Amino acid sequence: MFDDLTDEELFAEVLRRRATGEAVGGPLGALCERWARPARYVISKIQSSYSRGSPADADELYQDAVGKFLDRGLDQFRGVSEQMPGRSASPKTFFLRIVKHVAIDFYRRQREDLAPAPVDSDDTMEEPPSEVARAMESSRRREERTEAQELYWRAFERLQEEHPKEAGAWDLYHHQDVEDHEECARRLNISVVNSYKRVSRAQAYMRLYLLDLQQEGGHE
Repeated sequence: MFDDLTDEELFAEVLRRRATGEAVGGPLGALCERWARPARYVISKIQSSYSRGSPADADELYQDAVGKFLDRGLDQFRGVSEQMPGRSASPKTFFLRIVKHVAIDFYRRQREDLAPAPVDSDDTMEEPPSEVARAMESSRRREERTEAQELYWRAFERLQEEHPKEAGAWDLYHHQDVEDHEECARRLNISVVNSYKRVSRAQAYMRLYLLDLQQEGGHE
């Protein structure tokens, strides 16, 4: 029922319902669904800049950003650009800024957690076993996410080498701010049907390459 509304119209409906005490889940969910792919692209850029993280982090960070948008963002949005005072800002841009800050905070905390702490030999206390176990488990999970990210990008490099057309469609649809197959087809100068086919084939190749890489790792 919200497909015919623009982002601004849908956001205005969210604010109207919120002001009158009505449920906002429908229009807000439709908005967030529209913004999910560009949000994941923003997260991937932050991951690249911090050289850590994996595609598995995207869902957690995206949900965290949606929560912050609902809890505080709806009250904070003023429709004015922070980078260019006097210019208007869209709800989508505002939401993606929240996504960006959530991802930056997450990976900044990880980097700080990994930084060695100064040691005072006169005031060193042995950590309890429970703390050591939690630290080891946290480190293991970070290593797994980093390994998953490395495998993903190795698989994508292979896709680029062996199937460049499919890789081009996959890159637009999953790595860049392209939200639908019509725009993907326009940029690639192909039909919408071919866009669907290329992305579908790319997905199949990526699954195969990731499986191969995982098996290779298991035999090392």
